[in-house]
Amino acid sequence: MTSIGGSNMIISRANSLDLGPEIHLRANAEDAFAIAYQLRDLPSHEVWNDGRHSEMAAEPKSTFRIVDLHVDTRAHVGGSFDFLLIHIPRPALMALENANDVPPIDWIATQTRDPTHDPVLVGLESSILHLLSDPDVHHRLVREHLMLTLLSHVAVRYGGMSARRASGGGLAPWQVRRAKEALGDDLGTNISLADLAQHCALSPSHFSRAFKASTGLSPFAWLQRHRVERVKDMLRHTDVSLAEIAISCGFADQSHLGRLFARQVGTPPGSWQRAQRADQ
Repeated sequence: MTSIGGSNMIISRANSLDLGPEIHLRANAEDAFAIAYQLRDLPSHEVWNDGRHSEMAAEPKSTFRIVDLHVDTRAHVGGSFDFLLIHIPRPALMALENANDVPPIDWIATQTRDPTHDPVLVGLESSILHLLSDPDVHHRLVREHLMLTLLSHVAVRYGGMSARRASGGGLAPWQVRRAKEALGDDLGTNISLADLAQHCALSPSHFSRAFKASTGLSPFAWLQRHRVERVKDMLRHTDVSLAEIAISCGFADQSHLGRLFARQVGTPPGSWQRAQRADQ
């Protein structure tokens, strides 16, 4: 089972290829909810909530159920399965409530009969799987942005939270300067949305919206562009190898640098460097 975390949430992938063709799941009562999103058709299965037994019908691919973990929950699945389990504890909801200055979300609507199809969750599926495939090479900002998007959608659609109207207001000049300095000082993977928001005395969700309004880019997209500009500067003025430049500028490796550079600039870094030196 592989997992990624962020914004107090955890997303895990469980499938019969890794865990065997039969699985018993158990969750002790806690102040939390879980979303079970099917990546393939799930066969009929059994569920026990506080000891009460239910026979659950098969669930089609790309549908989900929200499970209330406030009671002891057990499940038995026989046959093949492949699903995402999204764990949403109370602290995640509380942080979202505080950030948006809304009343407490006391409950999340749960489905007891028919599984639900949600186009937003379907749209996020490929991004979640991409992160789960190799979480170590993806920036923390990407994970946290995805988690915040997912959490906000669930809270509005299934928790009754009022959708916050998008504000056209951006950051103050001093906030833009501090955010860019913080991003530029940490080209690796340590900076988080919470860290950046704290520099600007804002909540993470407010900061993320305002930063894009001010710069036209998400914090991660701005960081990627800044990394490439740093690479260009080193290619112009040093003879350091591409492998060393990649590590210095926060890339996972030389291949990662090459892909992003070519995508943004239109040519591989080596070719770009030779062209620059030919023009001098």
